[in-house]
Amino acid sequence: MRIYLLSLAACLAGGPNAVAQAVPTPLLAADKEGIVATLQHFQKNLNDHQFAEMVDYTTPDVTAINIVGMLWQGEPAVQKGHQVVFDRMYKGVTFPPLDVAALIFRPVAPGVVLVVKGSKPLPPGMPPHPQTANTTVLVKRQGRWLITSFQNTLVDAKAAADDPTLAKE
Repeated sequence: MRIYLLSLAACLAGGPNAVAQAVPTPLLAADKEGIVATLQHFQKNLNDHQFAEMVDYTTPDVTAINIVGMLWQGEPAVQKGHQVVFDRMYKGVTFPPLDVAALIFRPVAPGVVLVVKGSKPLPPGMPPHPQTANTTVLVKRQGRWLITSFQNTLVDAKAAADDPTLAKE
């Protein structure tokens, strides 16, 4: 009980500022530009397969869940996984530029941003590729935005057609 009361007193002592600190501040234009630059570098590597460059825009402990659910932990595994998959399955495939307007930026804490994006099927003439959606978590370290986690998820077209949040009532 004593610990509870001390904890309650500590929270109350923080006053209204203690609550305000829990709410992330809006994303500054310069931060958004830095995040977009990081994501564009990753997008560039999806096309040129130079995944050794991941050390420039990911944290050493980056975690990725790929489109088929493989969990890759740590920069060496994430880099190797991408290199092998893209050299085999996506050889000669060109992905469209990053659609910045389709990105949803959600600051979750100081120096931490969640970016959500859906993707469209590839343009006509490209090998078929399933529609996906992904989430990317970026952290700001030493003034740079780095990817620390991301997941790419297949979109089930039949299930998506019955999305209850899009239904007209």
